[in-house]
Amino acid sequence: MKLRNPQLIVSAAAAIMLIGEASPMALAAGPHPANGLINISASVLLKPAGRPVPGMFMGYSIEWGLIGRMLDHRHGRFVAMARSIKGLEHFTGPMLLRIGGNSEDEAAYDLPSDGHLPKFVHINITRRTLVRMRALAKATGCQYVIGLNLGVNRPALAVRLVKAADNDIGRRHIAAFEIGNEPDFFKRFGRLWKHNQYAMYLRRWTRYYHAITPYLSRTIKIEGPAFGGQGWMGQLPDYLRREHTRLNIVSLHRYPLGAPITNRHSPIFTSITNLLKRGSASQFADEMHSVVQMAAPWHLPVRFGEMNSAWGGGKEGVSNTFASTLWATTTLLGIARVGGAGVNLHMSQGIDQFPGWYGPLRLGPGGSLHRMPEYYGMLAAADVIQRGARPVRITLHTTLNVSAYAFESPHKMLRVAIINRTPSTHLLIHLALPDRLKLLRIYRITAPSLRATTGVKIIGYRQNGPAYGRMMHTSLRRLHIAANGRVLSSPASSIVIHDFHW
Repeated sequence: MKLRNPQLIVSAAAAIMLIGEASPMALAAGPHPANGLINISASVLLKPAGRPVPGMFMGYSIEWGLIGRMLDHRHGRFVAMARSIKGLEHFTGPMLLRIGGNSEDEAAYDLPSDGHLPKFVHINITRRTLVRMRALAKATGCQYVIGLNLGVNRPALAVRLVKAADNDIGRRHIAAFEIGNEPDFFKRFGRLWKHNQYAMYLRRWTRYYHAITPYLSRTIKIEGPAFGGQGWMGQLPDYLRREHTRLNIVSLHRYPLGAPITNRHSPIFTSITNLLKRGSASQFADEMHSVVQMAAPWHLPVRFGEMNSAWGGGKEGVSNTFASTLWATTTLLGIARVGGAGVNLHMSQGIDQFPGWYGPLRLGPGGSLHRMPEYYGMLAAADVIQRGARPVRITLHTTLNVSAYAFESPHKMLRVAIINRTPSTHLLIHLALPDRLKLLRIYRITAPSLRATTGVKIIGYRQNGPAYGRMMHTSLRRLHIAANGRVLSSPASSIVIHDFHW
């Protein structure tokens, strides 16, 4: 539902406290702060500035060798996985789980033992795994993108998996199949594939497509091309022109940093500083905007089918810290703002020869499945963009490391997210809004420090019983001070979500 006065421009000013988080007493001081404050101008245009966020925006990407372990009933893993999905689905509807990654081209269903497969095909996809995937889909309503092994160049193996998935997962739980993972990086398969031979890839991709087509339902097509690097991005217009009738999702893979990079002066060296710089998040939105326009003539949705903080499995002390929470929220909201159809945050945990320090979920030493800091970044973004919300223009005129996003839902709700990525700067954003906009709830996500791997706190947020995932009224409301409008309090290294209703 649109606001009645779409041309209304709301002015705002922000004051920044340079000495850590303000106490309730300091906040109560209102619009006349003490010394040490910097004023920042901001503006909000209460007019939808983009397309509604589609359903299935949120998703996981999970390696073939990991999904079976995550869905094991031992240690409560299956239940933990289902609950993590439901926590996100409460806001944005069914999730899309992509099963693939590097292991996609190292796996086969009911692994043949004829001794004629290349040595890199070593991961066995069992019927038990597919049956567990079906149970998860029935319990949560999620759907799957199923990755097929293109690297082995044996379409018959792909047909076996397609038929098994149809029988054991069920076609109503399958959104698409993916033919090959990051074919522009297929040099890792040695002589079988030659790097940067796009024409060879296209011929083999087409062979696979024709092989599996007889076993696809009318609603199931292909997610692709799953390019992982900039090398083949120049081929994307040609790929879409040739293959758009065979696709139902356009997918790309991207990581802002590289875990194996050792040069500390490199802009893609994996550090908290580089992860939280503006470019680490904005590059996703910029590329998404470009590809959305490219795919527009064929009305195809575009998503990052695999993404995370740093390729090569992420880095301990960066990818598994609260910094990844701030990065994830900023990045996902930026993608939603420019019209992206969704994201799949990747999980590997050693299955693909990389340690897998990134990801929303991780298997602990005792075997149980834990939520990682990144999960809470997904949770915050899911709340802001829920139920088909549309982005609203919000501008912060500042060079400080802070981002602001606003989304208007069809249910007379305006949600404003402030992501403060500075380690020691507290923001007070004085925001004037029409009287009809009333603050309903406010909550904050924080942690002991940017480097914290545990201790993520959601203040003002409760998850229990039938109201799982709901935002509740709490005492955090005192952080809102009425002073000629609204005051949005954003402590250092935090995410603060404000819900307004009219």
